[in-house]
Amino acid sequence: MPPERASHEDDTVVNQPQTTASNDQQLRYILSFAEIFTFFSLMLGPIKVLVPFVKMTKDTDAKFRRKLALRAALIFTIICLVAAFMGQRALKAWHISIPAIMLAGGIILFLVALQMVMQIYPSSSRHEATPPIPALAMAVSPLSFPTIVTPYGIAILIILMATAQDATRQMGIISALVAIMILNLLAMLFAHTILKFIGVITLQILGSVLGVLQVALGIEMILQTLIKMGVISKVS
Repeated sequence: MPPERASHEDDTVVNQPQTTASNDQQLRYILSFAEIFTFFSLMLGPIKVLVPFVKMTKDTDAKFRRKLALRAALIFTIICLVAAFMGQRALKAWHISIPAIMLAGGIILFLVALQMVMQIYPSSSRHEATPPIPALAMAVSPLSFPTIVTPYGIAILIILMATAQDATRQMGIISALVAIMILNLLAMLFAHTILKFIGVITLQILGSVLGVLQVALGIEMILQTLIKMGVISKVS
């Protein structure tokens, strides 16, 4: 009897961490790579850079626009990569739990998306700022930061990297980020042609649709985290 009891207790001790690890993995990976790519498209992606780039480079030649786009692409890629790894280490150093990080990400997505959607309506009545004099220094500010590399975009990137606990997941996130940065570069290189072809109104409509999608994704992220934590029950 004692050996069997000991064996049973050992099995319980061994199996318990495996169950916890499985739950943690489900919590970490609520978002698929497709959803991550969508987040990056909304918050760091090419759609929102088209109009600002065209305004900044008005009455400039193609050579200047190409230099500005290439320099900005290099700068905002470095900024994002440095922020991703530094922020990831900072969150882990402070021992912030995975559920807390995921909830923070969902709240940020929801609030930012809601603000974007609400700003669409009064945008026509706002006075637009005078565009800066064209210079390559614009590659840093205001083009790279804060036009492309937004604070909330960096926050989501840090959160995603902090919740990725294996190298494969982290490489997938970085790959999605690099893909978005390439799209940003292409968008800037062909911004004048693209905007002339599709028009500003089309971009505004697309932005509103994507904004509503981001609101829904933020809420879904919060709900799935609360479900995995056992705070609420799963709804069909």
